[in-house]
Amino acid sequence: MRLVWSQPSAPQDRPKSLVLLGVICIFLSGVIGGRPGIADGPRPVRAAAASLLLTGSLLVLVGGASYLLQRGRRTGASLSLAPPSGSERPVSSFQEEEQR
Repeated sequence: MRLVWSQPSAPQDRPKSLVLLGVICIFLSGVIGGRPGIADGPRPVRAAAASLLLTGSLLVLVGGASYLLQRGRRTGASLSLAPPSGSERPVSSFQEEEQR
């Protein structure tokens, strides 16, 4: 009798990367908006700063919500019985280590 450990094939890091991208956008908007005289600056520069701030905020919210939802759905690794292998003879643990 063998036990099989089943895990998801690849970890999903997308929510974390969305949050990171959002933080970078917010930081860049702060850099652009924190310059002296930005209130008197050209309108496209102010629009870019506002756009980065809005985009960063949305990315942080969506990434955080996605991370929380994914974390709530995630189940731990499960153990289940492997199907019996009729043609193979039992292998001792010492022989199994040698085969690796």
